[in-house]
Amino acid sequence: MVTVSRAQAHALEAFVAATVLLASVTFALQVTAVTPLTASTSSQHIENQQAAVADGILTAAAENGTLKRTVLFTHPENGSFYDSGAEGYYVDGGPPTSFGAMLDQSFLERGIAFNVYVHYLRDREVRRTTRLVYMGDPSDHAVSRTRLVSLDDNDTLYKPGTGPGGADRAVRSRDTLRSVDDAADETYFVQDGSSGPLYALVNVEVVVWRM
Repeated sequence: MVTVSRAQAHALEAFVAATVLLASVTFALQVTAVTPLTASTSSQHIENQQAAVADGILTAAAENGTLKRTVLFTHPENGSFYDSGAEGYYVDGGPPTSFGAMLDQSFLERGIAFNVYVHYLRDREVRRTTRLVYMGDPSDHAVSRTRLVSLDDNDTLYKPGTGPGGADRAVRSRDTLRSVDDAADETYFVQDGSSGPLYALVNVEVVVWRM
């Protein structure tokens, strides 16, 4: 009876030892194989988050009008964006509009760089791109999102000022796209691409990446 009990005890010990060994080997394999995958998955998750935030900003800015106001935030004398410096585009953050503030709060303050481009057709055929914000060359892990903006002949240009409630530093001017297009000494960086009331369609692209 004692012999049987001892045999059962040895068998149990062997089973436990084998289980512990198997668990150890499994754990070691997981540490070796999963760690790189985890880093890759984490990186992809961050990129997906950045893309979702960029898409949300573009959607919100389009709905409340600040995206169009930013595209129209240009000086009629030379077609450049207000307060953009010698480069003609913003290099230290977003433009001084609500759209720019949304970009700065969502990305710049979290150590995330971004570029903003405006794509449009020139002479109704050639695709052209104007830099709105340029903070450098994007990394290989950059993500981008776009939003289409419709411009009409009667849309007015915007200039620096204080909007309702101080929410936007871009206020309406007296210049419309039609009047600027008709004036010999004024210009807008996008040409009128239609004979009807539609002035042009522009595609605003936001590219974001970790610094």
